[in-house]
Amino acid sequence: MRPLFLIGFMACGKSTLLQALAARVPGRTYIDLDSETERLAGKSIPAIFAEDGEERFRQLESEVLASLCDSDAIVACGGGTPCRPGAMDAMLEAGTVVWLKADTDITIQRLALAPGQRPVIDNLIDNPEALRSKVESLMAEREPYYSRATAVFDSSRLDDEHQIEESARLFIDTFLTTTQSDTNS
Repeated sequence: MRPLFLIGFMACGKSTLLQALAARVPGRTYIDLDSETERLAGKSIPAIFAEDGEERFRQLESEVLASLCDSDAIVACGGGTPCRPGAMDAMLEAGTVVWLKADTDITIQRLALAPGQRPVIDNLIDNPEALRSKVESLMAEREPYYSRATAVFDSSRLDDEHQIEESARLFIDTFLTTTQSDTNS
C-alpha cells in the first residue's frame, strides 16, 4: 500500500476525518503531521512559531513529511504543507493526495471555535471581517497547490457524529476500498 495524504485549509476537517478513519479501518497507520512535528520539536506548534518562527516549523514539517512518503500511512497534513517547495511533488509521487475542501463559511465557524490553535490567524479570531479576509486570501493563495491533488473530497459535513459517520463511510468507499483492492490485484 502507498500513503494517502489528506490536505486542505485550516479547519477543513483533516484531523477529524483521520480520527474517524482510524476508528473504522484497522490495519493502516494514521498520522497527524502536526502532531508528529510537535513530537519531533518537543513543543507545540504555537510554541514553535513563537520561539523559533514559521520557517523553522516548516523545516521540521518537511522532514516529517519526507519520512512518511515511504510509508503506508494515512497522513493528515497541515494547511500549509502542500505549499512548501517540492512537497506536493513528493506526496503525489509517493501516493494519493486528497484535498479536503470545506465551505468557506463552515471553515470560518470552525476556526472561531478553536482559538489559540492556529498561529497564522489567531490574532484575528475576535474580528470577523478581518478573519474572513485573511481566510479568503490564504485560500486563494493555497488553491493552486491544493488543486494539484489526485482528488477532492467535500469535508463540509464533519460537525457532528452523524455527519462524521456519513463522511467517513463515503471516504472509505471512495478512496480506501479502491486503494485496498488495487493493491491486492
